Amino acid sequence: MLSNTFFKAEKEVTLEQPPVRHDGLQIDEHRPFQETFWKAERIAWVGFGFFLLLAVFGVTGSGGLHARMEFGFDDGFVEVPRFSRWEMSDRLNALLPPGSGNHRLAIGSEFFRTFQVEDIDPPPVSSMGSSNETVYHFRSEAQQPLALTMHLRAQGPGIVNYHVSVNGKPAQTAQTIVWP
Repeated sequence: MLSNTFFKAEKEVTLEQPPVRHDGLQIDEHRPFQETFWKAERIAWVGFGFFLLLAVFGVTGSGGLHARMEFGFDDGFVEVPRFSRWEMSDRLNALLPPGSGNHRLAIGSEFFRTFQVEDIDPPPVSSMGSSNETVYHFRSEAQQPLALTMHLRAQGPGIVNYHVSVNGKPAQTAQTIVWP
């Protein structure tokens, strides 16, 4: 059995009464700490708002207003990701202009150092690689544009600069930022 002395306090503790404020409340507040905390909280909210705006504009690589860029070639275009995420699926879309039914899409070799091509729809008839670029050959009905999609996956973070060309037209330079 335990004795009562175990539960008794060795010293008598006196609590100070907090001062009475001008509005009649008797509370102990640390006003300077609270004001500093409020300032930090407001700065954090501004930071969160800034990152939310970046996401809306597509900087996070998961969609948004400026997440993709488009290059025009005659009656067609190539749309590439401006921002992408490491190990996340992405796509390159192209609308190749109508012509003789034979279409070529050339992509610089720098692109393939960062991106893995998982699928091309429709599949190319043939492809030919060199040290500078890979050229995909497609066939479609004569006088019909060809819409194609390349499904991609970024293999590492960083900034990649590459060129894109359609049907032998002058190449245009693209830049994709791959976020970790």
